[in-house]
Amino acid sequence: MNKKILIISTLAIIAIGMVGWFGYTRFFQGEKSRPSPASYQGKIVIGTETWPGYLPLYVARDKGYFREAGLDVEIKRYIALGELSKDYVAGKIQGRANLTLDAINESLNGLDHKVILAIDYSNGSDAIVARQGIKNIPDLKGRRVAYEVGTLEEFFVAWALGENNLSLSDIVPVPGNPEESIKNLIEGKADAAVSHEPFLSQLIAKNGGVHTLYSSANAPGLITDILTFHSDFIEANPETILKIIRAYFKALRFWRDNSEEANAVIAKEFGDTKESIAEQLKGITMLNERDNKTAFTFTQGLGSLYGNMKMINEFIMEHRKDEQKKVIDTDELIEPRFLRAVLKEK
Repeated sequence: MNKKILIISTLAIIAIGMVGWFGYTRFFQGEKSRPSPASYQGKIVIGTETWPGYLPLYVARDKGYFREAGLDVEIKRYIALGELSKDYVAGKIQGRANLTLDAINESLNGLDHKVILAIDYSNGSDAIVARQGIKNIPDLKGRRVAYEVGTLEEFFVAWALGENNLSLSDIVPVPGNPEESIKNLIEGKADAAVSHEPFLSQLIAKNGGVHTLYSSANAPGLITDILTFHSDFIEANPETILKIIRAYFKALRFWRDNSEEANAVIAKEFGDTKESIAEQLKGITMLNERDNKTAFTFTQGLGSLYGNMKMINEFIMEHRKDEQKKVIDTDELIEPRFLRAVLKEK
């Protein structure tokens, strides 16, 4: 009897041990073989304007960095900021190279989206230029100024006017996108124009009499470029967002190590020369991983996205013409978790 009990007990212990072993082995093998979260399988369209600072996006495309990450990314370029924003808000593109100003306005108009990356800030590549005889910003009073209404250009000229105790009501607007604004100045349809690179360099090369009244170098950090995506796309595809950020920084490092080759990529895209692109980039501060860590740090001032967007939002609230002023918390527009995850990989 005791012998039979001993045999049964021994068999039970062996059986339990085998179950435990197979369970243990299966658990750890499962951990090792478990696939990473799937990337988005369709085409991802990122909209951009004609701006040299977006160079890493084009490099990531042309060098195959997006493709290496298993992503099908199209960089769609627009001439007019208004058209870019319109398509983005309508959901025709999932993401866009954005501006803190536009991101806030799009949110005020009901778009649910987030900032995932800081690209650059303009340090002279956005400017108000004028004909001879107009010596400073106060001289713009009563003059015709060409700019794209409802976009960065309007905000920029309003900011410059405000610093000189003037407002948009003191000038005569001549509507047109950044390229058209330069054309309006050349053709004498405007006395001054608000535009940016590469259009500024093209203007100065053809018209020696034009000079700069005010540029983004007078307000560094004010014009900050960012990368934004629709919130539903972000939440549904977190691994894809991580891959986009990694590919972007890889392209930025390539530019730093191989600037001539990288500049040639965007020169071809814009129909320009790599030498001209190199000159234009001198007025743009490209933001690397360390700069992004600072940008996504919660603090005041234009160097932080939190401080930058709060300051710009206050400016927008003061100048919005509609009666129903929607109030937003700009801190909620910033999504730092993906950048922080990528930085931890370093």
